[in-house]
Amino acid sequence: MDDGAYGLFECPYCGGEYEWGEKPKSTRPKTTRSLDLSKLKKKSSTKSLESRTKIIDKRKQYSSQKNVDLLEYGGFQVSTLFATFVMLTLIFTALNSDEWYTADWWEEYDSDERDACDLSEGTGSGETWSFGTSAMFSEEVRDMRSGSCWDEPYDGEEYERNTYDGTEYSTVLIQTTEYIEQREDYCEDVPAWMDSGEQEEFEDECEDDLEQLGEVYDWYNSWDNAGTVIQIFMVISFIFCLFILSVKTYLLLQQIGIINSSPDLIQKISTYDNLLSSIMAGFIVMGLILYWLVIPDFNHLFRLNENWEEPDDYSYGLGMIWWSLMIFSLIYIAISVFAMGKKASRN
Repeated sequence: MDDGAYGLFECPYCGGEYEWGEKPKSTRPKTTRSLDLSKLKKKSSTKSLESRTKIIDKRKQYSSQKNVDLLEYGGFQVSTLFATFVMLTLIFTALNSDEWYTADWWEEYDSDERDACDLSEGTGSGETWSFGTSAMFSEEVRDMRSGSCWDEPYDGEEYERNTYDGTEYSTVLIQTTEYIEQREDYCEDVPAWMDSGEQEEFEDECEDDLEQLGEVYDWYNSWDNAGTVIQIFMVISFIFCLFILSVKTYLLLQQIGIINSSPDLIQKISTYDNLLSSIMAGFIVMGLILYWLVIPDFNHLFRLNENWEEPDDYSYGLGMIWWSLMIFSLIYIAISVFAMGKKASRN
């Protein structure tokens, strides 16, 4: 048998089969085994590199998204901070405003009045009234001609004469109270020389005078009460708004990294920040509505004095500061609610 032969063989003598040798064990060359190990190492390093690349990509994506969120949040925080500053400015202006309510009218001169001084077509006179928190102010404008209107020729120039006046509500109330007391003292003693008819007429006249004085007192007292109410609301709102501005400034400085505080403290402050802003703006709206309800009917002014004639065409209503505060307060509430919703969605 040849060396290395193995398997089943046929006997040349008897013709039977017999088994010879053993199957040799397979051996791989060292070079092949080394090559396979390098392939495995290369495949393993490739998978590890891919895994690290995916992790880095995810970190970059998370960091990029976080930077976008921080930038967006910081920009919105700046917007709310600016809106709070505008609100603070409006409240401060309102505290010093004398135009919570305004009225004005203008009437052209008729032909006789114009001819008296040879005035141009369209000339006339008018008044502007404004009501503040503690006083009312008036400005009268009247077209005139310089020189005398009785001596011809009328060679003077036309001009506008402006007259300004102001009265505190408290002063009018004190004067009206004194008039009422004096009238009451006068009406208590009915002259004995009057007959029954004259006494009745005297009593009716006293009653009418006291009623008119009472209406004057009530009219000015309503303006005084309305001014006191809105002033109280504005002072409280100013302090409240100043506190909110400080809180928003603190949160912005924390957001951009200038100051560092504990996360628990920042979380608590952020939770109540926009809520307090909404409450503050709602408080202002409530004060404005209350002011509108307390002020009296302006038309009643012309019924308080028989010598005053109601103009044919005039306008009156709540002043610019009232409307500015009302509109901006509603916008501020919307901004605060939107900020609360945005914060809830981020969490």
